[in-house]
Amino acid sequence: MDSLTQVILGAATGEAAKGKKLGNKAMFWGAVGGTIPDLDVLIGSTLEKLGFVDEMWALAFHRHITHSLFFACTMPFLLGMLVNWHYKNRNRKYVSFIGSLLVFALVGFAVNYIFYVLGEENINYSVLIGTGFVGVLLFFFFYNRFFKRELNKVDATWQDFAWVFFWSIFTHPLLDCCTTYGTQLFQPFSDYRVGFNNVAVADLFYTLPFLLCLVGARLFLKNTYLRKIMLWVGIGWSCIYLSWTFYNKHQVNQVFEKSLKAQGIEYQRYMTSPALFSNFLWTGTAEGEDAYYQASYSNFDKAPLIPTFKILPKNHEWVKDYQEEKSIKTLKWFSNNYYSILRRKDGKLQLNDLRFGTFTDTKLPSENDFVFRFILEEKDGKLEAHEGDRDRGDGIFKILYERTMGR
Repeated sequence: MDSLTQVILGAATGEAAKGKKLGNKAMFWGAVGGTIPDLDVLIGSTLEKLGFVDEMWALAFHRHITHSLFFACTMPFLLGMLVNWHYKNRNRKYVSFIGSLLVFALVGFAVNYIFYVLGEENINYSVLIGTGFVGVLLFFFFYNRFFKRELNKVDATWQDFAWVFFWSIFTHPLLDCCTTYGTQLFQPFSDYRVGFNNVAVADLFYTLPFLLCLVGARLFLKNTYLRKIMLWVGIGWSCIYLSWTFYNKHQVNQVFEKSLKAQGIEYQRYMTSPALFSNFLWTGTAEGEDAYYQASYSNFDKAPLIPTFKILPKNHEWVKDYQEEKSIKTLKWFSNNYYSILRRKDGKLQLNDLRFGTFTDTKLPSENDFVFRFILEEKDGKLEAHEGDRDRGDGIFKILYERTMGR
């Protein structure tokens, strides 16, 4: 899921694991642990920009080894020893000061990115200025905290910190498995992508209540009754909401199966996945022999039946000669073979990952309507693939809201 949600989950699990002994340090290092797996995005993009890898390698590397059970079971030992060494280091105030600012910078970036997406890829200057102002205040707060007074001795072992990191890192890929993107949980032994498709990559109904509970818990001192209540209410909400999304997905699946049968559509398999920001709007994609049948359904639709499906020709034969190309193999694996090919206006081929649906609900989507799309170009006898611009167009979030509300 999005970075802010993973920070919240990591902080909550860290507090639950060792908050009684470590206090706010458990919450802080839990938030750090919840962020670490997603550093693979930074690694992949950096290597790509330096020319060491191509775009498809970077795409496949996200949710790779850092999101595996192997990583969650090994990395906490190293991190626990490093953090324990840090607290016993006489120069720890410098690291604490810089580290605190970096963590806020990451959270501030996540907040601004969410508003950037909500604002149809326009910078929200009010949020940007607001987080900048908070950053200045925190700069002086951390300076006074770490340099103007004697730091308290931390009575903990490396095992305590390792336990915090284990739970914050371990729960990160488990939550990501609930999304459509998929998570390579069994690396380095298998590249199988686990994806339950029961929650969106950003779900406000999951994240905001969890965040409010965690902030409430942070306001109280460690080992206080109210702090424990707020923490476990937040964790309880997380578990209950995720459980409900599985139930809701089951109900939505029944609607799609009933609708496909009513229209006499023969299909080999199908999948459903939630749209952004909630669990009330879903996209369903059924695979036929020569085409895919796709439609959206909202929990607020008047009738539990889908009237029509849009037909998306597969056109897989258009890339038949490139089946052994690395780019095609990667995209077929990435999309779980839910992909279609179309000819763009500029003459190039475009591969559409149908798991994420389209921005609009039109019967004949255009080349720019697909959420995940890749432009295919032949260069020097090889087929290269590049992700297309995610141009959502004007008013797309209003359309998304209207469709979610059943209109």
